Amino acid sequence: MPAAASPYLATPLKSGIPETRLFELLPGLETSPVSGKLSRHNLDDDKHVNPPYDALSYMWGTTGGAKTIQLNDDGNFKVTSNLAAALLALRLCDQPRLIWIDAICINQNSTHERSEQVQLMRKIYQNAATVYIWLDVELDLNCPALRKLLTFDDNSIDGDLGTDATFWEPLYPLFKNPYWMRVWIQQEISNAADLAIQCRNVILPIFNMYHFLRLASSKFSSGDINTPTWIDWVDVYPNIHLPSRFGFLDSQHRPLQGSTLSTTDLNLLGVLATSFKLQCTDDRDRLYGILHLANDYSEGDLTISYNYSVKETYTSVTKFVLRKYNSLNFLLYAGQNWRFPDQESALPSWVPDWRDPSTRIWIAYWPKFENAVPRFLSLFKPSFSDDDAILNAYGMRVDRIDQISNFPESVELYNTPISVFLDACKSIVGKPRSNQIRTSSEFDTDDDFNLPQWHAFACTLAAVDNFKHEDADAHSKLKQVCAMSADALVKVSRIAETRTEERCPTMLDIIQMKSMDNEPGGIFDSGATFAKLAWGVIGKHQPFVGINGGIGLALKSAVAGDEVWMILGCDKPMILRPMGAYYLVVGEGYYDGVNRGELMKDIPECIEFGDMIGGYRVESLELR
Repeated sequence: MPAAASPYLATPLKSGIPETRLFELLPGLETSPVSGKLSRHNLDDDKHVNPPYDALSYMWGTTGGAKTIQLNDDGNFKVTSNLAAALLALRLCDQPRLIWIDAICINQNSTHERSEQVQLMRKIYQNAATVYIWLDVELDLNCPALRKLLTFDDNSIDGDLGTDATFWEPLYPLFKNPYWMRVWIQQEISNAADLAIQCRNVILPIFNMYHFLRLASSKFSSGDINTPTWIDWVDVYPNIHLPSRFGFLDSQHRPLQGSTLSTTDLNLLGVLATSFKLQCTDDRDRLYGILHLANDYSEGDLTISYNYSVKETYTSVTKFVLRKYNSLNFLLYAGQNWRFPDQESALPSWVPDWRDPSTRIWIAYWPKFENAVPRFLSLFKPSFSDDDAILNAYGMRVDRIDQISNFPESVELYNTPISVFLDACKSIVGKPRSNQIRTSSEFDTDDDFNLPQWHAFACTLAAVDNFKHEDADAHSKLKQVCAMSADALVKVSRIAETRTEERCPTMLDIIQMKSMDNEPGGIFDSGATFAKLAWGVIGKHQPFVGINGGIGLALKSAVAGDEVWMILGCDKPMILRPMGAYYLVVGEGYYDGVNRGELMKDIPECIEFGDMIGGYRVESLELR
């Protein structure tokens, strides 16, 4: 008996048009084998011409224990056990169901077809009548938690959740399902016109789920991290974020903004930076799986091909940003792995590695992109080498790192006495004076905490320039608050030194303190504002002093001898490592006095290579 022809040969897809296949899942009883057939479907055709279809969003699962279904004439078509279970749950007993499923509708053995179909994902899920989320769990239909869940709506309030987090334990398999942490499902959910959660024995409306998540998120975010109640809700809080439009029953009046990653629309770099914790099997899918969530991506902006290597795929993002925005802000996401600085990478140092969360940065705002070409970039246009190994750019060398202070890790910092923390600060605060000529007033004091450098260092350690970026007045006030709070911490430490019979307070003690007048940096602030901000920075960063006396922050992979650069086309300072004739990117930096674009404001109308900007010479540099 001749072998059955491939079901894909009978339904070839035409190139150049938005065509896909649909799977007609034939009706059957619960115990009967699954069978169906494929047909072609033009996504641009009017919906009145094409029959409505649904789409499936699911985890592929492991290939072990694969099941077989009848697909066209092929009675031995393999699907994963998770998909086989989904088909049984979705199958109707009295009529066929037309549905799009990637593992069935795309020829997975064709790299060319996979590459072309990925570009249609947005349309496929937008055009589907309902996107069914498959979770292979069985829920007790009489469970009080499930019954309560199905009552949530836009009128529900925080109190409707109750005070006992354990009440929701029966729904843990629903909330904590690994499905929610997959890369691909983000754009499938975010682009859906309508959603439903298909479990083994029940279909849950997304409307109720959205409002439960809204309340759970509020419970979680408003909790006090020092109370047992907050700890309980950490276990309940789902790994899920749903776009706000699913909180509206009327689909005609749903807001369009937002996705599973953010309540607002993000550009491509923002989406990539936000999704780094999500999981995928193919590293190239870290880009391909989220492309259709980026508000600045249009079809054809990037070539999608599974023939490309990971290096070629990630490098294409840098070219996209430079081509679309005349910007090098992708450098803010590049650099060495600060946890393993000696680890070799297959990528050039200037190409962000979206696989590794250890290299992520802490910018508190997404870089702003403008369509207009900055005048200096028209004169000093960056370029790539033919083999994409080198990025040629221009910039100003601001300083070279002279001394680095290694503060405790974030967790260790909790238990560090404030006197020990301030001693470490003092070692850095005094360093700039040793590199520069002291003023007469500085010779008159032995107290480094009475010098202007202390306030500059405190604001640097708290990275205040990364906050209130576009509001000059609010930013100035934040710096004042941070400086006052840092002074308050010094006072608390000195008072503690006089009380030798008492334990010196730790940084955690300070962080837990509440200002008596509820005014950060106010007269009764015990240093908590400064301590909280600094704790958020120290986890991955270390303060340094440059040979010019400047103070800054760098990732913990930085070493003495690394240089601080303002690269034309990049919003923030970068730490680069000189390697003779070229440089390696260490990572984003922070340098007092240049973080808010101060140097770029001084660029004259006419500028040439070698000119001075803000006291620094414009130079060329080669990044590898």
